[in-house]
Amino acid sequence: MNLINLLSMPHRLALIAILLTTFVGGACRTSPPPAPKSEPAAPAKLESNSKAAEPTAAEKPLLTGRIENVSMYPVPNKREDLAISLVVSVDNAGTPSQAQGWNLEVSSPVRSALLEPVHVNGVVEMPGSAGKKVDLGKEDMVLKTAQATIAKGARVNGILTFVLPKSTEAALANNNTRLVVHFKDSQGHSYPTPAVLVGAKAGSGK
Repeated sequence: MNLINLLSMPHRLALIAILLTTFVGGACRTSPPPAPKSEPAAPAKLESNSKAAEPTAAEKPLLTGRIENVSMYPVPNKREDLAISLVVSVDNAGTPSQAQGWNLEVSSPVRSALLEPVHVNGVVEMPGSAGKKVDLGKEDMVLKTAQATIAKGARVNGILTFVLPKSTEAALANNNTRLVVHFKDSQGHSYPTPAVLVGAKAGSGK
């Protein structure tokens, strides 16, 4: 006779209830879920508090030319040709630079030409001045700007002389001829002066 048979009915019911409770409790008890695996933290990105300075464009020469005065006269010993002497100024607002590659553009409805400067020696009356003498050899703009740079904020003045074959001042004035000097800086950038109308006051442009 086993233990359950020896127990009275109330005791049997109590024992069965205890056994059921123990069985159900064990069945419902689950093991805790596995802890999630922690991935290694990504290395922190170091960011600079200040952005790297962006490179700026290299400073360049900034030249400005101007025809200050104009003088025209027949070429000695070749009077069918016309000499054109110009007093020219150049200012520089950029890095130091030479001025080079000079030429003169002569344009009118009936004639156009691009002239190279000629070197002239001798002491003559300065174009546009009242009796002021000037040594053309020393004031030659081609030589002055080739031998020394024009500093930032500086100005250089000089004289450029050109020869226009088979022409006269009257012929240029009667055809609304315009004069423009072209030149370059040390980096090869080109610059024109404002145009001067033959017969008008230099610097008046149109």
